[in-house]
Amino acid sequence: MKGTPANEKIFWDSRARTYPLPFAPGNAVKTGRIVRLLGRMGVSFSGKRLLDIGCGTGVYALPLAAAASSVLGVDSSRAMLAVYRRQCRERGIKNAACVRAAWDELPGAAVTGKFDIALASMTMAVKTRTDVLKMEAAAGTCVYIGWDGIRKNELLEEVYRAHGLEYKAPDGAPRLLKVLRALGRRFTVKRISDSWEKACPPREALREIAINMKVNGVKLRRGEVEEMLKKRARGGIVRQRTTVRKALITWQAPRPAAKKAL
Repeated sequence: MKGTPANEKIFWDSRARTYPLPFAPGNAVKTGRIVRLLGRMGVSFSGKRLLDIGCGTGVYALPLAAAASSVLGVDSSRAMLAVYRRQCRERGIKNAACVRAAWDELPGAAVTGKFDIALASMTMAVKTRTDVLKMEAAAGTCVYIGWDGIRKNELLEEVYRAHGLEYKAPDGAPRLLKVLRALGRRFTVKRISDSWEKACPPREALREIAINMKVNGVKLRRGEVEEMLKKRARGGIVRQRTTVRKALITWQAPRPAAKKAL
């Protein structure tokens, strides 16, 4: 995806109605696994004030609200946050709020010093030195969960090739680690494999593929893609399996230097 604000809005708004819900059984198991791994890396959410950057539907923010003292989700997608708020209402979650804003546009004063943990998962919101410094200003403990160089999906690989594109993992963890090294931060990294399956009618698969091509700046080869989907459909359903590698990265924000007594 060409990472412009307009493209990111189109992409994430289009995904909101089919994006994993925080408490869906399969998704809750995945979230629980990662939270346990983070615990082994020294991150505890119990009683903490949590900031979830690029929170989406609340995949991390809302399950963690049960342990945290308070949660704030930040996301630029109105559609994603509509799902987040609905989940709060349906689950009776009282200590989780959200705000619609792009991370790089949110005033620093809105978050500086107000959280114990800042988390960013599978999002393009945190990618520059400025983004990281704002994250560190918000909380003493920082957690980043991101793409780590491997993403496989047979259907989408075929579709992307047909459009002259390469289907690959977004530049998430490698870029973030480069920033942290340049800042001289000490960090801990844990790499894990993950996978998920999706089953939907060809019409829905075509709609999502059309969005992918739009945000990559190429014209959809509709007839060719429809033929691909027709060949893969079984019982009117197209099944996809995506396998990826993720990196869990944790670090502590540097403490402000103590003022010397006069």
